Amino acid sequence: MRTKTIVICLKKQKELYLKIIKIFRNLRIRTRMVLLFMVLSIIPMLLVVCIFYQEYSASIQEKISTYSLQVVSQIARNIERDLVRLENTSIEIEFSDIVQQTLYRYKDMSDWEVENAQVEMRENFTKKFYSLHNVSDVLIYTKRKEKIIAYGDPGMKLNFKSGYINGLMYQLEEKNGGIVWDAVNADNEVYLVKYATSAELLKRSDGILLGRAIKSLKDGSIIGYLVIRSNEEYLSDVYRKIDMGQGSKIFVLSSTGAVISSADPSLRVTSHYADEELLKQIKNHAADGEFVFNYSTGGEKYLVSFSTMEGADWFVVGLIPFSYLNSNVQDIYQETIFIAVVCFFLSLVLAYFFAAMIIAPLNRLRSAMNQAQQGNLSAHIRDDFQDEIGEVAQHFNKMLSQIKNLLESVKLGEQKKRQAELRALQAQINPHFLANTLNTVRFLAKTQNAPNIENITTALINIFQVMAGRGDSQITIKSEVEYLKSYLEIQEYRYLDKFQVIYNIDTDILMYRIPKLLLQPIVENALIHGIEPMEGQGLLVLKGYKEGDCIKIVITDNGVGIPTEKLKNILYTQERKHAGLTGIGIANVDERIKMYFGESYGLVIESVSGFYTMVEVTIPAIQ
Repeated sequence: MRTKTIVICLKKQKELYLKIIKIFRNLRIRTRMVLLFMVLSIIPMLLVVCIFYQEYSASIQEKISTYSLQVVSQIARNIERDLVRLENTSIEIEFSDIVQQTLYRYKDMSDWEVENAQVEMRENFTKKFYSLHNVSDVLIYTKRKEKIIAYGDPGMKLNFKSGYINGLMYQLEEKNGGIVWDAVNADNEVYLVKYATSAELLKRSDGILLGRAIKSLKDGSIIGYLVIRSNEEYLSDVYRKIDMGQGSKIFVLSSTGAVISSADPSLRVTSHYADEELLKQIKNHAADGEFVFNYSTGGEKYLVSFSTMEGADWFVVGLIPFSYLNSNVQDIYQETIFIAVVCFFLSLVLAYFFAAMIIAPLNRLRSAMNQAQQGNLSAHIRDDFQDEIGEVAQHFNKMLSQIKNLLESVKLGEQKKRQAELRALQAQINPHFLANTLNTVRFLAKTQNAPNIENITTALINIFQVMAGRGDSQITIKSEVEYLKSYLEIQEYRYLDKFQVIYNIDTDILMYRIPKLLLQPIVENALIHGIEPMEGQGLLVLKGYKEGDCIKIVITDNGVGIPTEKLKNILYTQERKHAGLTGIGIANVDERIKMYFGESYGLVIESVSGFYTMVEVTIPAIQ
């Protein structure tokens, strides 16, 4: 089934190819050349433009990927440095004497003592945070969540909503002294007078929180909590002025999807990043060690580069739109297209020019051929150039000269032919004379009551009529069989009842045609080489039938057979030593059949030495 399908497909492809060839051959040469130039110019230009666009775009993307990854990695390192500095500061505050003693004694301290401790903390930590302008507040909470302002403006106290501070305390307990980083905005804080002054508005910008549980230096138990708040704007200032391209974005995300920092007003700090799939892709690529990938969202494609931050479990993310990456590429692409179009039209002009150079001599050649077709054999072409058209013109001139010479030769040949026909007509007198003579002999044998002589003479006349017939190369099977009967009738007198003949020829095939004198050499070979050497009477069987589109004639004798060594080469040996009436060997019969009808037809010989010989003749069924 598969082979049949392949054959059908190949056949259809061949038919399509022939149709295309036919269409193009019906076009003018000029049209074909122009089309060829168009194809030969368009395909390379399209390939060059496409390959250039892809390669250049890939190169730009690779360079931007490397650059953006370096940028976000450097941003992450800078932010990490600030976070580590805050973390080290938190350790100093946690284990300072004033903080440890205050938390130990807080429940026994008076209000005056608490206030005095706060003042001392602010004095100590103001010196520490003098160089850390980003820190706005430092709060210390007791185990009972009583707040101590260790650093900050007492007049603008930092108050967290109870729900938020409770959740934060729970995380600090879970961390057991470890760092907890978080982002806050105005929604997490409580104000007596919201944004009373511009200074308060500036102070109360979005913030980054560092929180940790404070452990006792004596027994390591948790005795309080530390919260350091720094302004987020100091964090975003690290990358705010970095421009990675028009429409690009840089922001910091937590592993839970919260926006930690952003220079884009549309991304509010502490809000959950809307595209959860982006965060998922970042985590997956981070696990695979890949920090740059392509991502599509909102109908636009982006190049995403990110960097992880140790300790904070944050990601610095950079988004660069492909529209920016491809902006320069598009300009170059359009310029390349313009150049390609100019080259295309230039190729059309050149194609038309070169086509004209070829068509002009072809038109002269065609005009000369038309004159020759009308009988003017003197229509020579003057073209001395050495290209193919010049060679054709020169050959055309030689051809016309040869045609003129051939016409003269034909005239002379016709005269000689008429003379030969006259001699042939005279030569036919001899065969007719011989036939008339044989008829006279037969008449005399009949009148003198000599039936044997009459029968032999009649058979000989029939044979002679077939051999010297009208010149047809093919006769009917019926005529061939009649000829064989006449031939065998003469052989019966020669061999004196040495053999019997059985004819088994289907009447349906009698009017099919067969090459003249095809069967007689086979029958003669059977008599001479098969039946004559045997002892006793021989049997010769002639069988004829139609099989499909072929005629099969089988001649079998029960003679001495053919030795195996001789049988192998019998069809390849032209033996005329024992050739009889026709002088045609059995190998010649096979050669005649193949010459007439092809290699798939011919003779098949089967023989068993001492038993029989069978010759099968296969020819096409010709009405």
